[in-house]
Amino acid sequence: MEKKIVFFDIDRTLYDPDIKAIPKSTIKALKDLHEHDDIEIAIATGRAFYMLHIIDEIKEFINIYVLINGQIIIKDGETIYRNPINKQQVEKVVESFNRNDMKYGFLGEFDETLNIVDEKGKEAFELVDMKLPRIDPHFYQDNDIYQMWAFCDRTCHDDFKNEFDDLEVVSWLGGGFDVLSQGMSKKEGIKRILELEQIPLRNAYAIGDGDNDIAMMDYIDNSVAMGNGSVECKKHAKYITDDIKNDGLVKGLKILKLL
Repeated sequence: MEKKIVFFDIDRTLYDPDIKAIPKSTIKALKDLHEHDDIEIAIATGRAFYMLHIIDEIKEFINIYVLINGQIIIKDGETIYRNPINKQQVEKVVESFNRNDMKYGFLGEFDETLNIVDEKGKEAFELVDMKLPRIDPHFYQDNDIYQMWAFCDRTCHDDFKNEFDDLEVVSWLGGGFDVLSQGMSKKEGIKRILELEQIPLRNAYAIGDGDNDIAMMDYIDNSVAMGNGSVECKKHAKYITDDIKNDGLVKGLKILKLL
């Protein structure tokens, strides 16, 4: 029997920040999947590992994590891949953000910081039920940076995409965007896992909801967008399931014939 692998986004796919919990139907679905010897359960998220306390209930079912949109990969508790942003590129982004009076932050392997805290930043982290990082605008000087955040109106995103055409700029559902190394995405992390596990692409499945899931949706044909997902994510998924509040994840797995 050929092995299969399912990649799950976290926020608003597995975890509902409105109720600050994983829906009970989702926990049961992952437990049922885990009981299949031929199915591997994996996480593909924009979060770092130290942000995953919100899925503690289901960690026993997971041993593969594609983190920070493909920048770090953990398998069996061991970090097997790291790809920090080039330090000169980080400095260029910081200069631009400061020049434009931006609010921004840094994501390292073990810590995260902001340059300043205001209401827009607070709202962005509250939206996904994440703890507000500490303030340290100089964090990038002594630490590897795997991702940067910027908080701004969506109308500004295209301007920064044009300015940083040697980096990846990915919009959020909320008011801001991520900055990553060029070519990096959940897709690239998934490709590495498929090669390592020797699983053919036809046996890979993905469920997500945000713009940072688009590359994953394009790469994996067996893809499902949550009903509460972004417009762009839905355009790139093969199937669309129900809202997370209406057992959307369970219904998505049934669409994929995994349950």
